[in-house]
Amino acid sequence: MKNAGQPDSFFCMFKHHFKILLFILTLSTQFFALEHKTAARNLVGSDTIVIMPFENVSGRTEYNWIGESFASTLSELLDKPGLIAIRPDERNVAYKQEGLPPTAILTRATMIKIAERAGATLVVIGTYRISDDRDKDKTEQPKPKTDTTQEKPVERTVAITARLIDIREGRLIGEFNLGGDLYKLQEFQGTLAYEILYKRNPALPYSQVELTTQATLAPIGAFENYIKGTLTRERQAQIEFLEKAINEFNDKVRGYYISAMFELGRIRYESGEYKEAIDLLAKLSDRDPRYDEAQFYIGVAQNALGLTDAAIEGQQKLAAALPLYEVYNNIGVLLIKQKQIAEALQHLKPAVDVAPRDTDALFNLGYAYYLAKDYANAAGMLRRELERRTDDGEAYYILSKALTGLGDQAGASEAANQAKRLLPNFAQWEVKGAPVLARMKKTFSKPNYYRFKRDKDERANAINATSATPTQADAMLEKARTAFFGGRDEEALTTSQNLLQVAPQNYEAHLLIARVYERRGDFDRAINALKAALFWNPQLAAAHILSGRIYVLKNDCVNARAALTKALQIAPTDQDAQALKRLVEQKCTTQ
Repeated sequence: MKNAGQPDSFFCMFKHHFKILLFILTLSTQFFALEHKTAARNLVGSDTIVIMPFENVSGRTEYNWIGESFASTLSELLDKPGLIAIRPDERNVAYKQEGLPPTAILTRATMIKIAERAGATLVVIGTYRISDDRDKDKTEQPKPKTDTTQEKPVERTVAITARLIDIREGRLIGEFNLGGDLYKLQEFQGTLAYEILYKRNPALPYSQVELTTQATLAPIGAFENYIKGTLTRERQAQIEFLEKAINEFNDKVRGYYISAMFELGRIRYESGEYKEAIDLLAKLSDRDPRYDEAQFYIGVAQNALGLTDAAIEGQQKLAAALPLYEVYNNIGVLLIKQKQIAEALQHLKPAVDVAPRDTDALFNLGYAYYLAKDYANAAGMLRRELERRTDDGEAYYILSKALTGLGDQAGASEAANQAKRLLPNFAQWEVKGAPVLARMKKTFSKPNYYRFKRDKDERANAINATSATPTQADAMLEKARTAFFGGRDEEALTTSQNLLQVAPQNYEAHLLIARVYERRGDFDRAINALKAALFWNPQLAAAHILSGRIYVLKNDCVNARAALTKALQIAPTDQDAQALKRLVEQKCTTQ
């Protein structure tokens, strides 16, 4: 079973490195990336929209929850092909980066700034006013009550104004006004979503009825409690609101209120109530937008409950969909617990490559090297960790053992003295042995997570658009190939890169770029291009073969063999694959 799973882990690592490469390039070349994304967006007709909480202008604070309800509902309804909607939890990351609480009342300029930080091209802002029949004429003298007079129920109404703004051009695209009885709030939100979508695209393939039906799936009472549960910061109040929402939804709809169950599951998880958290989070299906996040929490919870096998299986699946370093770190930790040290190293190395300053990742990799009896790399990695966390007694303890393995008695003694000073259990560990010390990451970087999700959505839109115009992409690819085979490397490179601006998923263009760099002897860039090609098409035998040849030239026999294994699995009779096999056997027999 281990050998069968190894290639999958290897290619998950390919995906991981490619994603991080994109992330680093984006940070280091922000202007180019912005220009690139704008060009691609114009080609595929895609926009990213954020909905700010609507402002309550009625002065009735008991209805403040309605402002966030617009953001919650519209972000779900507006998330359609060609339009990527930023959900409130992602928007709140931008609030945090600006040093603002999610409940802050913002000026219009600040709203635009938050939207820009969130990466949006469109923003929806709005206001609402709650009134009741007592507001019609407050100057009118109330009629005297008699014993037989029955008090009439108060009828509340809502008046809504929403504005759609194009951030790139700084102009108002549309203004929408609607309202009526307050109990129809969700219906109005569905109607507003329809009008926004129609304003953007009159050929909208959705009816108003479809959107209002989707908006009103949750009973209004359950919906209100759910929104209040996401807004309040007091833990017990959160739990009570969310439990009420879940129970009312189940009573009236006979189903799971998934959004509320995720929020409650996350709260239970953060409190260490792992069994309860799993019970709630496991209800999410892979169609739910918070599914990947739930799977991360489930894996940590399963590990805490001793369910290591289930945790490994779930996290390895997650790594393919969510290649964050925290996921790879946790897979490495779980594999250490299963004594699969070589496989653990294959996950911990890329984690450290991506997060070279994360002390947990550094410690875990050093610890894994120590368990593999690679004492030199263990000592080097642990010293890097101790430069950043100088009071880490566990790191000093393992460092002392690694230095002992290297024969450095003086260094081992010094590290042991530090460990003895910092570790209350030092003497007990010396007698009975240390427990498993690998460290799970219980949280992950939300900005990186949302950046990855956004890139994934944008790629999906690009694929859909490119598939509709294959002639243009095919022509560009043929032009690049002709240039390459004609020895015009610069033209081949430029044409391939231009093609990727339109169709980033075109694996043949990535492969052609790799061939250019390989011919130039720029092996590192060639490998990066091959990782990109394999991200989009893991079954591309030519990319595995070229990777193997380059790894042989770099004297990296471990990766050369892995590339050969995959190439032979895909195309066992391919002449180039057989040639690579002979090359690896010749050059890597002693390694």
